[in-house]
Order: sequence, then C-alpha cells, then structure tokens
Amino acid sequence: MSVRRPSLLQLVVIALLTGGVLGICPCLFQGALLSPAIYDYFPQQTPAGCMTNSSVNCTNYPGMYQNDSAIKLYGTSCAVWDQMPATPWFSYCPPASNWSHSDYNWCQQPWCYVDASCPDGVSSSVFQGESTAAYYSYLSCGSTSDCYTNVAWNASYVWPTACPYDPTGGKTYKAHKSGDCACLFQGKSLTSAVYDNWPQKQPAACMNSTDCTDYPGKYAGMAAIKQYGTTCGAWDQIPGTPWYSYCPAGSEWCHYDWNWCQQPWCYVNETCSSGVASSVFSGSDVAFYSYSTCINTPDCYTGIPWNYTPGWPIPPSECPFDSSDNNWHTAQQCPNGWITTTTTSTSGSTSTHNATTSIYLIPSHSAHMPELVAMAMVVVVFAMQH
Repeated sequence: MSVRRPSLLQLVVIALLTGGVLGICPCLFQGALLSPAIYDYFPQQTPAGCMTNSSVNCTNYPGMYQNDSAIKLYGTSCAVWDQMPATPWFSYCPPASNWSHSDYNWCQQPWCYVDASCPDGVSSSVFQGESTAAYYSYLSCGSTSDCYTNVAWNASYVWPTACPYDPTGGKTYKAHKSGDCACLFQGKSLTSAVYDNWPQKQPAACMNSTDCTDYPGKYAGMAAIKQYGTTCGAWDQIPGTPWYSYCPAGSEWCHYDWNWCQQPWCYVNETCSSGVASSVFSGSDVAFYSYSTCINTPDCYTGIPWNYTPGWPIPPSECPFDSSDNNWHTAQQCPNGWITTTTTSTSGSTSTHNATTSIYLIPSHSAHMPELVAMAMVVVVFAMQH
C-alpha cells in the first residue's frame, strides 16, 4: 500500500493544530493507551480463509497480540518498542543481537504510530486492517533516517544516510548512551522484586497504606509498571505509571510545572554523571534516572517544577524541552519559551490553554520560529479566513 503524501498546506495545518513542528509528525496516541478495539480485533486474518483466531491455520489473526503485557503501550509515544519484552516484534530483536547489523539495527530506533498523511510514515502490519494504528515513523522520534525499510533481511540493501542508527556516536547503536549512563533495563522488564518490595515505608514507623505516604508495592498494580523507565521514553505522560497523575492530559506542557512530563528518560547506574536520584523505588538499587542519556535531552525537571518565584534564575538554556531539542516528538511546542502563569482547561486528550498573565522567557534554542514555519503560518491564517 502506498503512503498518501499531503500538500504543504496540509502539513502546516497538521503541525500547527497538533503542536508538532514542520517535518515531525505527531505521535497519534501521545498520553494515551491503545484501545482494546485495536489489539482485540486486529490484525485481520491471513490467509483470508483461515480459521478465525487459530494460530494453527492462520499466520495472522484477530487478537494474536492481546495477551502481550505491553500491548496497550505499544507505539503510543516515542520509545524503543521492538526491543521491549511482551511486544509484537520482540522475537525479531533478541537481546544478544549485533545492533550494527542491517537485520537488527532498526530494533534500537524509537518510533510511534502516526497519521496516514505523515510523509515519512511506514505502513505497519501489526494491526493490519485497523485504520488508526496503520502507520508509524522513526523520524518523529529523534532519527533522521529510517534504517528498517528496504534494509532488514534484504541481501542487496544500501544504508540510507545516517544509518546504521547510532545517535550517540559511540558505536553503541542504541538510543541511549553507553557505560554507566546506559539504560539499565534496555531489552528487559522491571522485576517484581523491584515494584513489589519498594519504595521503602515513609514515615519509617507507619503501618500500612492508610498512614504511609510511601510503602512497599505502592505501584505494583499499575498497568505499565513492568515497563516503567526501562528504555528511553516520556514515561510520566503514559497512563498506568507512578507519576502520571502529575502529568494529566491537556496540561500546559511549556509551563515550569509540566514541561518535564514530555521528556524521555530511563533508569541508569548510580555512577552515571547525569543521573538524578529517584524516589519511586526509594531504598532499592533502581535509584537513579537520566534525561541526558536519551539523545542528550536536557534536564528540565531538577529544581524547576513547583519552584518558580519572581526573580528565580532562568533554568538551562535548552529548556523548556520540545521537539526542537532533538527531534523527539512532544505533545506541545514551546517556540516562545516558558509560560509561567496559565489557566489550563482540558477536554479528553485535547487541551485549551487560556493564559491569564503569561510571561515568556526566551531560551536560546527557540528564540525565533524558523522562517519557513513563520511564512507558513501566514498562509494558514489567510487560508482559514476564506
């Protein structure tokens, strides 16, 4: 099936109305989970006449991935989904693979599902026949090339520019850095020993969840706890994770209190130079995480949210974080820098931001919109007036 190519005007409208930037397609399910209507009823039967839901007669059949524990998260936002256990294509990406090899390099590329109009969208077979999860993109998630299409399992392949994928330049061929700053659980899930036995009790003398602010197993029942922090991803924007309540859909993502929610991170060794102490599993060995290890994402969290007062020093110049930092799709762009005072109203996954007294601190990375986008905005405004 060929990919439909939108006009320039369509691209601009998509970018402006969805919070994307020109050239980066939005992740369709950012801040949400896949619905059972997708993974229970797709992919469609292959071959067409095979017995329904029978792996004996069908190579594909409706609901074949519905019992994968990570299926609700799969492709919803940018992450290295295919190297994550309990996802549809994990068997093609075994942990000991040579990630520089043409058959496996794509396993390390973050991606997400995108709209069919996305110019760099690739047709997906995982939920074949379903319309919303039909295309995905690597270029929405920090890559500049697709290192999979016409490359994997192709004896006559030619590497596209910027392939094999190795964003750190350290020949790790992974989205994260190497050594102590590597993602501790890349290609694995968190074990029950972590989420059942931690965090430690707070206060120390408390008895149970009624009088404890923290207690062992506090997050054990959460839907995405096994995947939390295992690979680079904006985990705190994903439902079913420990800090999702601090990052509700529709938040003003360019505000000091919520910008960190759209940043990718993963758990790292305690000796990682960019490591930040974590409280989620306090007392355990899973004690540090890093934004920087994920394609050099700046830390727009430490000392920033819930801490703004007039005269407070401007945070790192790379903040607030958005797609302009490393081409990683974010729910909102921040071309004017920080929004420090805002009233946010939400409706489903769509937000309306009514700034009452907005103050903009212009960071160096986004002081001006690219001229092309600025001109395109004029075109869009003109088009919308007629």
